[in-house]
Amino acid sequence: MNISTNVGVWIGAIAALGIYSVLIKDNPFYRLVEHIFVGASAGIAIVTGVQTFKSQAWSPLTGGQWVLIFPMLLGVLLYARYVPQYSYLNRLPLSLMMGAGAGVAMRGAVESQIVGQLTATMVKLTTLDAWIIFLGTLLSLSYFFLTYKLEGGAAWAPRLGRYFMMAAFGAAFGNTVMGRVSAAIGRFQFIFLEWLGM
Repeated sequence: MNISTNVGVWIGAIAALGIYSVLIKDNPFYRLVEHIFVGASAGIAIVTGVQTFKSQAWSPLTGGQWVLIFPMLLGVLLYARYVPQYSYLNRLPLSLMMGAGAGVAMRGAVESQIVGQLTATMVKLTTLDAWIIFLGTLLSLSYFFLTYKLEGGAAWAPRLGRYFMMAAFGAAFGNTVMGRVSAAIGRFQFIFLEWLGM
């Protein structure tokens, strides 16, 4: 066993042990590491924000790009909410941010959830996988026929669609668990191999 002498490795290993100590029960060691993580994240966010402001706004503004004064003023108006008599000025930049965010989110949602889903199911029906995707999509959609109840010989379609959805949800959950376990394995490899040198 050859324990590492690198200070960064020691900090990483102690932090990992502190985070995993919550598995036993909530304790001061876990809370200390959690607070350090949150504080460091906030500090990194502030430094990144200041550097972004300097490189994306202040330097171009001093270089002659005066049009950047408008987004900078809108950014300052966001803090008007802390001054009661001028708090109404906060609504202008906030509404612009909400509108732009909604537009970007709407475009992304349409592309990923509608167009992406449609193109993923439009496959050539030449393989067994393609037939499973095609039939699974149709049967899953039949489960959501809420205005017309499928009865008689067609009643099996929504039930089978439900089983397809249950299989898809189970696979998604299994994929999530597998990702978490993979992250934990990476941390334990770091502790045992890099820190303890086993």
